[in-house]
Formats: sequence, structure tokens, C-alpha cells
Amino acid sequence: MTESYPELNHVSYEPLVKESRVVNLGSFITPTENFYIRNHYLEVPDFSETAWNLEVKGRVNSPLSLSMNDIRALPKKELDITLECAGNSRSYMMPQAEGIQFNHGAVSTGRFMGVSLNTILNLAGLKSTAKEIIFSGGDLGTEEEDGAVFSNTLPYQRSLTLDQVGDENILLAYEMNGYPLTQDHGFPLRLMVPGWYGMASVKWLVSIEAIEHPFNGFFQKNRYVLIPEGAEGTTLGEPITKLAVKALISTPRHGEVIHKGPFTFSGFAWSGWGHITKVEVSVDGGATWGDARLINNQSDTAWSKWEFTWQASKIGHFIVKARAYDSKGNVQPNNVRWNFRGYANNAIQAIAVRVASGRQ
Repeated sequence: MTESYPELNHVSYEPLVKESRVVNLGSFITPTENFYIRNHYLEVPDFSETAWNLEVKGRVNSPLSLSMNDIRALPKKELDITLECAGNSRSYMMPQAEGIQFNHGAVSTGRFMGVSLNTILNLAGLKSTAKEIIFSGGDLGTEEEDGAVFSNTLPYQRSLTLDQVGDENILLAYEMNGYPLTQDHGFPLRLMVPGWYGMASVKWLVSIEAIEHPFNGFFQKNRYVLIPEGAEGTTLGEPITKLAVKALISTPRHGEVIHKGPFTFSGFAWSGWGHITKVEVSVDGGATWGDARLINNQSDTAWSKWEFTWQASKIGHFIVKARAYDSKGNVQPNNVRWNFRGYANNAIQAIAVRVASGRQ
């Protein structure tokens, strides 16, 4: 039975989708009860650990069927990983984009324990003909596309190329924040692909299959592709992969009243393309910018915290913005090009605050 997670905001009931409250994203590691949830289907797998196995098959030299005891016996690896849903900030797309209308809270960072994917692939031994790896979740359901109904037993599947699975930080995780994964976060095993949007991190993992050709599954070709204005179809867009550079303001909340004197704005910044090298903050709607202080900004897999102290000398209403830069030269933009499903919206966030004359 799934938990209720009262600290999260409901975005959808069928399927269950909840986003974090931005004001609760103040700590480097997001507590599990504050970590966003994105399910694709109404029914959530309810596996018994003792009856579950991970199948490793296809173009491998030694097919495997691994129990959780087998997996836990392998060398462990722990990583702090930032996950952001590809649809995060979708509600700010203009005109409104297709899909679940997330605000800015479909992002969180957890501490995940598991085994390196490469450890499993090395045990199985990939054949020379293998080109891609399919990861299948245990969740099944129905999808529609242009009036066509896809099977009600359509599994959630994603693939990675051999070059992509070479990343030593890709993890098969069985613990989150020091405890076994919860049901809604993929118990008993979840693929974790650091630096990519969350669609790549398949929950309720049941099989890994090496294939000889590109994978054309529904969630690989029909979803998670950028479909621009004027496109004739829905499967020919550019696939989304790594996280776009982005900064989030978590303190204060939009509309908050602060008082004259020093006030510290704070939040997080992340990118799947490189380290965060700079965050700038504006308190005048983007007319001028100042450098924020970066904290723990050298992680390959997790966000960086930032802080900016402002001497509020005037009362009134102010628009606050934050923008991030990464080590590959990417800069967070004022606006992003519209796409049909509102994916990868990393446009600069803006909040309004009011400065009052003094504390009561």
C-alpha cells in the first residue's frame, strides 16, 4: 500500500503524481516524505522482495536471475543524486503545454545506495553485437496517442546506448536516505541515471535486456522528445537526456513579506552537463545581478546550494530572480523555446517579495 505523503502537493491522483513544496526544499538531502513522486500508471507494483528477481538477458554471454540477496552481496556504492522530472515547471510554459501541470517542485535530491550497473553488466558479459540496453519496470498500463490506444499491459521501458551505460555513476539502487526504497519510489530496485531527467531512472526494475538495434518503445520515441511548434508528428522530436542548467529559489516563498535590513535568499542549482560555476541573483527584476555564494558545488551527481544576502533598504514590492551557469558554458535563459509537452523548462524563475518597514 502506498503512503499518503501529506507534505507533498497533489498534482494528479490517477496516476499518482505529487510534487515537493518548494519551501520544503531547504536541505541538501531531501527527506523522503518531501521527495516528489511521478508515477505513470494507476496501478503501482506491490512486489514481495522474496518473490522478486532481476532478469538480465538478451545479447549477453551469461543470462542472470538475481534476487535482492544476490544484489546486496555485490559491492555497494552510495551517491547523492538530484532527480528532476522532465515536466518540472511545465505550468509556466506559454501557451499551456500538454501534460501534468507541475510548478517548480518536481525536483529533489536523495542519498541512494545500491550496486553499479557496470557491475551487473560485467557479470553477464555483453556480446559484441549488443548496441543498446533496455530497462523494464514492473508497472503496466494504457497509453493513447493520436486516437490510438496502446496495450493495457504496456510496460514502462527506457533504453540507453552502450556509450551511455559506460557512466560509472549509474546505479541500481535499493536504499534511499538510509532505508529501503518506498513503494512509490520503486521498491525493491530502481535504476538511477545521475544527470538525466527522471524518466531515465526506471522504477520497480524487473529486467535488463541487451539488444542489437535501437529501441523504439513508447516511452523512448512517443514521449520525452521535444516537439516544437509546427512539427507534423509526435515521434520525430529531439530526445531529452541531460538536465538543463537551472536555479531554484527555495527561500523565501513567492509573495512573502520580509523586513528592511539584511535578508538571505537561498536555493539550489544543478546541471547534467557540468558543475555549477556561478549563480547570480537579481532583486530588481533582472536589471542588475549580483553573485551568490556557492556551497558544495563540486558534486558530479547532485545540486549545489547557493545563498545571497541582500540589504533591503527600501520598502515596497520587488521581483527576485536567480540564474545558474555551468562548467560547460551553459547559462540559464530568460525564456525557453515552447515545445508541445513542455519538457525541460529551465527558464529563469521569478518570485515577488514585499519589504515592510520593520519587525513588529
